[in-house]
Amino acid sequence: MQWIQEFFQRTSPAVAALSVLLLLVVGLLLGLLLARRAVRRRVAASRKLGERGRKRAHKLLRRYGFEVLDTEVSAPGLVQVDSELHEYVVRADALVRRKRRTYVAEFKGGPEASTIHHSATRRQLLEYACVFGVDGVLLVDAHRDRIHYVRFVSPVQERESVLASV
Repeated sequence: MQWIQEFFQRTSPAVAALSVLLLLVVGLLLGLLLARRAVRRRVAASRKLGERGRKRAHKLLRRYGFEVLDTEVSAPGLVQVDSELHEYVVRADALVRRKRRTYVAEFKGGPEASTIHHSATRRQLLEYACVFGVDGVLLVDAHRDRIHYVRFVSPVQERESVLASV
């Protein structure tokens, strides 16, 4: 530490300021490189988990008698904002068939996202139910080796059907 004090005492203030600035820039660049490396590692791990989940999901679907018609399927969605229509594209993991019924399937490999209680997964499946013209939506939980049939029910409609049956 003493050499640092001696360096600043022997050099002009401009050189000392430039030295500090250079050290800060080098530190910032090193930090950015380390951060990018960490992000790349997380992305690679996520892709590996996704690929492993996809393979397990395909095996699981076949075991339960589903035929995979297509993978990474897209469908156009429409949303009306005020009086203007906007089109967007939705992509799902697979389109499958079993007993003359067609389903859109979403594969999840991690423990958190593979449950209907995960809000992002629930919203994703709701969007599939609205956009894809299929008989149903499947949540394929590759983490727990389960296939869930998902049907969204409006609480208002459910109350009306209960009251109508009384």
